[in-house]
Amino acid sequence: MRCRVGNATGWASAALAAALLGGTGCAPASTSAGVDAPAVSPRPGTGPEPGRSGTLRQDEISVRMTVGDVRVELTPLVGWVLQAAAPDTRDRLTRIARANAPGGGRGTGEAEAVLFLVTFSSMRPGAEFQPEDLHLISRGLRERPLAIRAITPGWGSQRLGQQESAVAVYAYPASVDLSRDVVVSYQGEEDASWSNIVSAVEAERGRIPRVAQSSSRPYFLTLR
Repeated sequence: MRCRVGNATGWASAALAAALLGGTGCAPASTSAGVDAPAVSPRPGTGPEPGRSGTLRQDEISVRMTVGDVRVELTPLVGWVLQAAAPDTRDRLTRIARANAPGGGRGTGEAEAVLFLVTFSSMRPGAEFQPEDLHLISRGLRERPLAIRAITPGWGSQRLGQQESAVAVYAYPASVDLSRDVVVSYQGEEDASWSNIVSAVEAERGRIPRVAQSSSRPYFLTLR
């Protein structure tokens, strides 16, 4: 198995509540290494089709796994997946994607990325998590995050209190193909439940009128 390595970069946002409610007042993008973050702009026409959605809850379109004292939930912020979600879930997750996409800096070259909302939750006080250890295995390639933008404060401590959660938006290479089997890997543990989730998503999309005519492409963001 080949491994494609990306440089993960962290951001901090002023407040979780504003982000989850779709606020756009994010803190200026910066990185722990002091290097400007890559600017990101949505590719037109790749979000969910306005006015059309399914009935699935967020937990029904998310991969969830427990590794040691940490629970991990990964939700794709992808147009055709969000189309299968209930309207309030679809709209909330779309706002999160647009409000918290890494941006506002300089970069070299150009690449595309697909976004995920990631939550690390603790099962005991002082549980530690390793943000950059969350990988995706797609088409035989192990993909590491290109960028990470924190939503909750204290992300950089990588330590959680009792029943505390740390939330961030992750950007992975656009080569991650969610229409096929994707394995989530974290610190040596793997979860292959996406294959069942994508079947449920496609079935739900099939019940939405005209959904077959809408775009099935991911909600891409361009890293510039």
